[in-house]
Amino acid sequence: MKQTLVKFRQTVADRMRGDARGDTYTVSVATRARYMRYHWVLVIFGAFLFYNAFWVSDRFVTESSVYVKSTSDNAAILPMLPLVSGASGGAAHDAMLLTSYILSADMLLALDKRLDLRGHYSSSDWDYFSRMSSDVSEEDFLKYYRKHLSVNIQPESNIIQIRAQGFTPGFSQAVADTVLERAEAYINGVSQRIALQEIAFVEQELIRARQSVNDSRGALLTFQSENELLDPAITGAAIQAVVNDMEGELVRLEAEEKVLTSYLQPNAAELVSVRDRIAGIRDQLEQERDKFASQGAQSINQVNAQFEELRLAFEFATDIYKVTLQTLEQARVESYRKLKHLVVVQSARMPDSPILPRKTYNLITLFVILNLIYGIVAMIVATIREHRDV
Repeated sequence: MKQTLVKFRQTVADRMRGDARGDTYTVSVATRARYMRYHWVLVIFGAFLFYNAFWVSDRFVTESSVYVKSTSDNAAILPMLPLVSGASGGAAHDAMLLTSYILSADMLLALDKRLDLRGHYSSSDWDYFSRMSSDVSEEDFLKYYRKHLSVNIQPESNIIQIRAQGFTPGFSQAVADTVLERAEAYINGVSQRIALQEIAFVEQELIRARQSVNDSRGALLTFQSENELLDPAITGAAIQAVVNDMEGELVRLEAEEKVLTSYLQPNAAELVSVRDRIAGIRDQLEQERDKFASQGAQSINQVNAQFEELRLAFEFATDIYKVTLQTLEQARVESYRKLKHLVVVQSARMPDSPILPRKTYNLITLFVILNLIYGIVAMIVATIREHRDV
């Protein structure tokens, strides 16, 4: 009995030792599997570390800052001239306009023509991942250019910060200097071109207004010469005054005729004289009235109406000419206010050492990202295996 009990205990002990060895083996296999999966993180990180340490091409950065200044900012220069709303367009608008031009294809074309931008960025002297392909399209060339030249606007001051990258310090400075030069020419050209166009338009309108004044004045003088009248209204008023006097005289003579008829013979010399004077005044009065409303010839009223039309046309043309002169002066003032120039806050200087790429930052960031990806994948795999075991 005792021997049987000893054998049973020995058998149980052997099984327990076997299970322990199996568990140890299982743990060892799991640990090795996890290490085999994690070694890809180390391989990728090691490759990136080797690339940054021995192969990556350094990039130099030249920084400069500019500000678009408008003449309208100097309000004290022209204190007597009225400000016109929206003349300068705002410093923020000017900064955005200049930023768009710096990052445009026109700027890229100018830089490539002067500095051979394509040749520098696609040179085989730089590493494969940093340089640009030699047969890249224009669109991809513009994208590469915008990645290597950044423009930022400070919202508080509207100062434009320009950062030009190059694989050599001299080239990065040359790019920044050329960008500043082209930007200044652009901002000056835009403001001057707009101002000159506005002034040219107003000057053309002034020439037309002056010609209209000359034509209307000539027509008025010709009309006065043909009708031998300085002012038909004044002439008509004078004729009307004469008619009124004659009518008054006619009334007086008719009254005198009635008085003489009461005590003189019809053929009395004094009565005949009064009647002759009445007849003469009536004939003259009819002639004067015919000048106003004659049916066979041009009347004074018609002449006066034509004269008034010509005079109003001359006055209207004169008023237009005066307004155009004022507009021209305002356009000249506005053209002065719209003039802009580039103020260099920080000039471009040759960098002493490369600051891109940021190797330490890139390595730490990659290591963190790889570990996050590994942790997420390991968690997903463990969850799937747990569900399978269940």
